[in-house]
Amino acid sequence: MSWDIRYLEWRFANLNEITSFLLAALSLAVAYIRPISILSDPIGSIIIPYIVALLAIIPHEIGHRQAARRYGCFSRFTLSFSGFWTTLILNIIGSFVGILVFFSGYTSISCGFLNRDVEGKTALAGPLTNIIVGFVGLIGASLVPFSLVGLFFFELARFNFWVAFFNLLPFWVLDGLKIFRWNMIVWAVLIIIAFALTFL
Repeated sequence: MSWDIRYLEWRFANLNEITSFLLAALSLAVAYIRPISILSDPIGSIIIPYIVALLAIIPHEIGHRQAARRYGCFSRFTLSFSGFWTTLILNIIGSFVGILVFFSGYTSISCGFLNRDVEGKTALAGPLTNIIVGFVGLIGASLVPFSLVGLFFFELARFNFWVAFFNLLPFWVLDGLKIFRWNMIVWAVLIIIAFALTFL
């Protein structure tokens, strides 16, 4: 890795949390932004996707952060330079084929006693928060159907259920692997719920 890339990684990792959240949400929202409709429908094609992405990312990461802090750990959301650009590019491409990924950042946790129990419960907080927010979206969409507000709530539900399902996949650095190692039954219940709400 060249010095320039290392410097950019350092700069991204040291952005304040608000800026990091805004950029992370952008890397997700591009999957739903429709350039062809920007002039005719800026609310539906830009504003709603971006706000929905914010309401999927921020509660998810704050869930991790606050769960970790309950155990006395230092925790904050950190943006990754390579992860941000990888997510942005893949989601632009994925917008044509219906694929959505998120590797833009992570909640860094520093504990002197980070064990499997703490790690699993901290990981659980993110996707569980998305499922709760998704249900709020479903309720809102059912109360005001066939309206712009109803569309917002529907997209809020759809987006959050997908983020929950994606993060519950049990591999690499995703939450699912940490939850699976901590409690397979909890993981199985959550991923079945997330799968059903996302695809059925």
